[in-house]
Amino acid sequence: MVFFNGIRFLTPTTLAMQPAKTALWCLRLLCFCVFAGRAWQHLRWDAPYRALLWSETFLAPVFERMGWQWQYWVSHSDVYIGKGIKATGVFFAVCAVASLVVNGKHRMGRYLLPAGGFMLLLLALLYWKEKFFFTGELIEYSAQVICPFLLYALLYHHTTSEKLMLAGLVAVSLTFIGHGLFAIGYYPVPGNFQQMMVNFFGLPETVARRWLFYAGVMDMVVAAGIFVARLRPPLLVYAACWGFITAFARLVANYDAHIPLYWLNLWLFETLVRIPNGGLPVFLMLVGWEKGKNE
Repeated sequence: MVFFNGIRFLTPTTLAMQPAKTALWCLRLLCFCVFAGRAWQHLRWDAPYRALLWSETFLAPVFERMGWQWQYWVSHSDVYIGKGIKATGVFFAVCAVASLVVNGKHRMGRYLLPAGGFMLLLLALLYWKEKFFFTGELIEYSAQVICPFLLYALLYHHTTSEKLMLAGLVAVSLTFIGHGLFAIGYYPVPGNFQQMMVNFFGLPETVARRWLFYAGVMDMVVAAGIFVARLRPPLLVYAACWGFITAFARLVANYDAHIPLYWLNLWLFETLVRIPNGGLPVFLMLVGWEKGKNE
C-alpha cells in the first residue's frame, strides 16, 4: 500500500497478497462499466423499449380491455418514451457510481444493485424480442446481467466463494454459448461479427469467416470445460483474453480518425457493456485464488 497526498493506492504486490479485495474491486469495476455504458446509451442514443411498448401483439389486448385506443397510444407516446429512456439513463448513472462506493453498511446499495440488475435483465429480454427470440441472443447477456447480483451477494450476504464461483461459471458459460451459436452459424451470422474480424485482424473475408467458426467452437469448449477443475485455469485465461478482444474490437474495428469524438460517442458504450465478457473470468480466477489460499 502506498500513499500520495493522503490517498491510498494498491500496488501490484499488495493486490497479489489480497486477492479477496482485488476480486471485490474487479467486480465493482465490472458493474461500473456495464452501468456506465448503459447510462451513456440511454442518455445519448436509444434503447429498445419501443419493442415492448409499441408491440401490438403484447399490449393491444390490454389496451382494449381498459378501453384505451391503441392507435392513439402509438401516435402520441414517443415523446414520453424518450423522456423515460433519459430518466433510465440517469438511473443507470447512479447505479454506476453506487457500484464503486457502496458497502455492506449502505442501505442504498441494497436496493440499487438488484434494481439495476433487473433493468439489465429487462434490456436483455427486449433485445431478445428484437432478435426473433433466438435463445443465443438472450443468454449472451448473462455476464453483464449477473455482475450487479454478484456484487450485491458479496456485499450484503457475504456469499461463499463456492457459490460465487458456481454462479459466475454458469454466467460465463451461457455468455460463451450465446456467442458461439452465432459464430458457428447455428443462427445467421451477424454481419458485424465478420466485419470486425476483417477490420480488427486484417483478414480476408473468407478467412475471417473460417476463423469466426473456429472461435465459435472454442466458445463451446470454454463453456463446457470451465466446469472441469483441472481445465478451468487455462480456459478462464483464454476466456478473459478473448472476452476483452471481442469487447475492444468494437472500438478498434470501427475507428474513424476523421470523426474521433463521434466514434467514441457511438462505440465506447458498446465496449463498456461487454467488458464483463473478459472481466468476469478474471474475477473468477481471483475467487479461485482466494479459495486456494484458504484451503
